[in-house]
Amino acid sequence: MSHQRLACLLNDLSRKRQALITEGKTTLIVSDLQAEAARAIAQAASAATWSITIFDSAGIETEVEDGDEDFGPFRAELEKPLLGAHVQAEVLYVATEEGFKGFLDKGHPAQHWHVLGLTKPFNTRARSYSDWGEGEAFVESPLTKSPRLLVKESANVRTVPEDVRHWLLAEGHGLDSDDSLHMVWAMYAFDALSRCFANEIDTTGSNLSFRGPPKLNLTIKEAVEGDTQMALKDFDVVQAAAVWVFENAREAEVKHILLSAEIARSGRADGEVQQYFKENLSAALDCAKIAYQMSVSEITKDTLKSLGDLRKAVTEETSKATDATRQAITAISTALTVGMGLIVARLTLQINPYLISLVMAVAFGYTTLNVMSGRKFINIQRKLRHDWQPKLYRFLSEAEFKKMVGDPIEQAEGFFYRVSCQGLTMLGAAALGIAIFAFVYSAPTAVKPLAPSSPSAPAPANQQPSSSDPAPQSKSIPQQRTPAKPS
Repeated sequence: MSHQRLACLLNDLSRKRQALITEGKTTLIVSDLQAEAARAIAQAASAATWSITIFDSAGIETEVEDGDEDFGPFRAELEKPLLGAHVQAEVLYVATEEGFKGFLDKGHPAQHWHVLGLTKPFNTRARSYSDWGEGEAFVESPLTKSPRLLVKESANVRTVPEDVRHWLLAEGHGLDSDDSLHMVWAMYAFDALSRCFANEIDTTGSNLSFRGPPKLNLTIKEAVEGDTQMALKDFDVVQAAAVWVFENAREAEVKHILLSAEIARSGRADGEVQQYFKENLSAALDCAKIAYQMSVSEITKDTLKSLGDLRKAVTEETSKATDATRQAITAISTALTVGMGLIVARLTLQINPYLISLVMAVAFGYTTLNVMSGRKFINIQRKLRHDWQPKLYRFLSEAEFKKMVGDPIEQAEGFFYRVSCQGLTMLGAAALGIAIFAFVYSAPTAVKPLAPSSPSAPAPANQQPSSSDPAPQSKSIPQQRTPAKPS
């Protein structure tokens, strides 16, 4: 509680313009103090065990006592007690409201902010806020598209936040209008998110342009004032619009264009950002959502048409690969049939083995050319798919494209490769075997027809005809006369 009393004292002096507060990560400087205020700060710091050093107007270290008003104004330098062994890059301790404003304005990389006096902790999508000594579970949301890629700035110092997650409340977290620190954060978040909706910001950083049509110019204050009043419901509309635009990195650019156009045409004249958003932002957000749904419907129609065309293309390519497989099977079967016919002819007829080898070589060459043409076609189609996929079907992920296109076609192509490879191997072995067989095997000589039967030769004189032999036909044989011997 002693820390809280010191923070309340410092905040009260700052609101009354009785002190200037500059807060750093480990130190706190309070300047332009009167003697009474300096003594009060010294007493509160001593009770809270804060290390404090007071300097007079001449910069000399002193202890303020009664009657030292003439040595003012005084400057007090305090050191935060919680930052001894607890100094970490991702943790920031803030003691005063002015210090909180300063860190929100300049920014700080710490993810965990401990703000003294924060009654209700809350989280954004990249940061957590809680009181000193308290903590809450924090889960950082994924990165989204940077607003600086969507808003054009002409000034040298960029005012559009680089990471919008610092100003987007985490899901399930809200602000309390009764907590002054909550409202301080809401004002800075309103300023940052308002800049994220514009199309262009001028060199002064205070004029937001919305292209429209019609073109709209809104002015925004250069700095957020602590006493500026803003209804929390007006901030909730800005928060909802920012969440809708930046919740998805891929859709952020389209949604930003639609919302900025609706903001430009919702009002009738230029004005101030806070008042204009109070009157028109809610209606502009509703119109932008309707326009986005209509654009999504058109995109859906085009996507369905593209998917239908893709399905036809996949069917055609699969059919062509199947036809190539069928042609390869036919060519291989025909060549094998020719080889079987040549074997049969060689077994029965005397055929020149060189002629058989030539016929098999022609059949093998024809089949090889048929298979090569099919493979060339498949390779061309594969290259075309690889080249056109990122241009025509970027809306499909690599996994979906492979599942819907790559796998079915690869199955048909794989079957063709297996058939052609195994078929050519078998046909080559058969052609070689048939050629060897044609040279090794000799067909039998053809049997000559029998000659007509000749007349039987006369049987020898001493051979008696058998009883079974038919009786020879009697022929008159002229007898040779021998001359008579002289007596």
